[in-house]
Amino acid sequence: MEFNKIAGAILLTLLSMMVIAKIGNTLVPPFHPPRDKPGAETTGPQAPDTKEPEKPVAELLAAADPKAGESRARACASCHTFTKGGANGVGPNIYDVVGRKKGSVAGYAYSDGLKGAGGEWSYEDLFKYLADPAGMIRNSKMAFRLPNAEQRAQVIAYLRTLSDQPKPLPAAEKKSDAPAPKPDEKKAEPPKPGQQPAAPPAQEKKN
Repeated sequence: MEFNKIAGAILLTLLSMMVIAKIGNTLVPPFHPPRDKPGAETTGPQAPDTKEPEKPVAELLAAADPKAGESRARACASCHTFTKGGANGVGPNIYDVVGRKKGSVAGYAYSDGLKGAGGEWSYEDLFKYLADPAGMIRNSKMAFRLPNAEQRAQVIAYLRTLSDQPKPLPAAEKKSDAPAPKPDEKKAEPPKPGQQPAAPPAQEKKN
């Protein structure tokens, strides 16, 4: 009798667990997350690439707000100083950086990449460097990156003001709204006084 009671209790427990699991699956269906494996085939149409092309540097700088760039440049204050004759920190002093020779601040230990970079810091070079320092100059010590193009232009516009003689901004290309004339299109000349207007060319008759 005791064995039958124990066996019945175990059987009742198993049946109860099956009923509870069945009810739970009915009320809350199981969720199977999609598998993101490299090289897996996609069955649906892919979303089109809606990323707009980046505007020219000259156009971005012409519309950039130096005040907004000053606010964003506060993130650089942990490594750089902005005052004239300021001391070097983790990074070199960046007063009058636009047009300055690369790797030329006295007393700062530049990376080998910047020492051999050559040339001056143009607006275009600063724009590329802030986007990806190590990608532009190998072994660059600078780890800070600013991917947003408008924000980079704002910071550079602010750096331009840190100079006794700010360098002129690059000229933006002028876009012409007039449509280009068609090469085969000829304008009809008006008839001269006393001259009959030219007759239209005769069309071939088809037999």
